[in-house]
Amino acid sequence: MWSLVIPVKRLSAAKTRLAPLPTARRAELALAFVHDCVTAALAAPQVGQVLVVTADEMAAEGLGRLGARIAAEPDAANGVDRLNAAILFGAGRSWSERPDLRVGALTGDLPSLRTEELAAALRQGAEIEGRSFVPDAAGSGTTLLLAAADGTLDPRFGPDSRARHARSGAVALSAVGRSLRQDVDTLADLEAALRLGVGVHTAHEIGLGLMQGTVRSFDPATRGGTVLLDDGTELPYDAAAFDAGGLRLARIGQRVALRADTDGRITALTLATLPLPD
Repeated sequence: MWSLVIPVKRLSAAKTRLAPLPTARRAELALAFVHDCVTAALAAPQVGQVLVVTADEMAAEGLGRLGARIAAEPDAANGVDRLNAAILFGAGRSWSERPDLRVGALTGDLPSLRTEELAAALRQGAEIEGRSFVPDAAGSGTTLLLAAADGTLDPRFGPDSRARHARSGAVALSAVGRSLRQDVDTLADLEAALRLGVGVHTAHEIGLGLMQGTVRSFDPATRGGTVLLDDGTELPYDAAAFDAGGLRLARIGQRVALRADTDGRITALTLATLPLPD
């Protein structure tokens, strides 16, 4: 079992490379990204806890409601960059409170993260005695770093972290799912994440009705059921959401487009080939 440490910087300073989006918009998106990332991580059976290290009160409040444990980020130590210092602080907190859990560090900018792909990587890492990591989609960064069996984490996040982790002896995990590698730093990254399918919070924040999935169940008597999203999340819908899309029948396995609120409640769904109602 794993304890995943996710560092979250102050939202006002987040995602500066998403310019020309204004600061407030970047903050909103960054918060949505980490909400979807934490949601997917908490659902993995190999994850015993998610520990978020942050100095941002809004992020702490929202992520705490999702079920993450929150640790207030201390001031960065002299000579240690802030990101890796936050990760080491979280790792130390995890080791002291949950020594039964092996520690990993996960970046929070993974809005497309699918639970099953994270679970597969954690299974691989558990079979390795030493440290292991997952390179990002661009090939130069790192999205996941897993500690050795003896507890050594030694995070080296930052520019060229893939090469830095490899030089330090960490093993790159093979055949890792794209959703675990697709972090978002630029608008091009965001477009790539959207093509993979993003979680409820990011889709709602963008406000474009971008979520799609397949009908998992449908009860003709209640006109309710569930939809399995492309990111692996299963969401319920009721008669009001079903009627809002103008459908008369839903078939198991049918592709649908849908809109959901920030609580994960589907408010409208229709055929994937049709526009969602306003």
